[in-house]
Amino acid sequence: MTAAGAARRAGWLLPGLFLFILALELLKKGAAAVGPLLRGLDITGLPGALGFGWVMACVVLSGSPVAAIALALLAARTLSTEEAFGMIGGSRLGASFVVLVIGMLDDLRTHRTEKRSAYIGVAALVTTAVVYLPALALGLLALRAGAFAGLRLEGRDLGSVVASVYGPLTTLLAGHIHAALLFLAGIGCLLAAFRVIDRVLPDLQGRESPVTLAGRVAYRPWFMFAVGLGVTALTLSVSVSLSLLVPLAARGYVRRENVVPYILGANITTFIDTVFAGALVGHPDAVRVVVVLMATVTALSLPLVFLCPYAFERFVDRMARAATGSARAVAIFVAGLFLVPLLLMALS
Repeated sequence: MTAAGAARRAGWLLPGLFLFILALELLKKGAAAVGPLLRGLDITGLPGALGFGWVMACVVLSGSPVAAIALALLAARTLSTEEAFGMIGGSRLGASFVVLVIGMLDDLRTHRTEKRSAYIGVAALVTTAVVYLPALALGLLALRAGAFAGLRLEGRDLGSVVASVYGPLTTLLAGHIHAALLFLAGIGCLLAAFRVIDRVLPDLQGRESPVTLAGRVAYRPWFMFAVGLGVTALTLSVSVSLSLLVPLAARGYVRRENVVPYILGANITTFIDTVFAGALVGHPDAVRVVVVLMATVTALSLPLVFLCPYAFERFVDRMARAATGSARAVAIFVAGLFLVPLLLMALS
């Protein structure tokens, strides 16, 4: 990339951050309208919030905006600490759905009988579920035991700057716009912020991307794990970093056995932007719930990478091959992907 191109990309950073913080402020102001909706849907407790975050991430095809919304609802006291924890976990479970959608479209576009691209989406969803569901259970125990209770990244100094810059605008809007519309505006602003920030991020689909280079070196689980960590840290989106696998795997740059450790790494650093959002919303537990989940996901992922990588890869491979063996199998898998969180919401 030329210096001029890099400068143009960097020029989008400040507008992106401005929109991101504005979105959080609008979400907090409009959160009062969401409480009755959640209670009307009878979404209470961790299971209901988990299912709600899962479905929301599938619908918007991204987990980061849903996680940020959960933190804003926590700051507005609409969600409890455990409910926000569950909704953030659900957003991670649903975030990989976009990879499956992209994979299915790629298979349809190329008239591929073997669901090679859809396989990546299923592998991402299975790997995420196997790690995140027990991580949520461990994280809940850790929260109740007071883990990271002393952790405070509330951004007090930044908060005063935010209040002075955004306070007049959000107060004006809150006085003239219904809270529900204000919340919807916050969601739209958040999606726009992520789109603008995408312009700043490096293009990892070029010939010399880390993932492409990884396909040329001797395969090691720890190496692909590190690549997943790094690519997601750069893109700030697990949906983006995992979606990169679809064209690369379809063209043979990444082998199927490379996919699982990459996904495990991506599922850890995907929390970076959520930690930043937690520091901005002003709730003492906002950063804590994110760090607890990040810690439990890391604790469960490391043994799968360094102790039993091949056994875990074979398990995921069997599940993904079964789910992509036919169009009917894919349809059943997608139906289950929505049915499980809806059942969680219904049982809450």
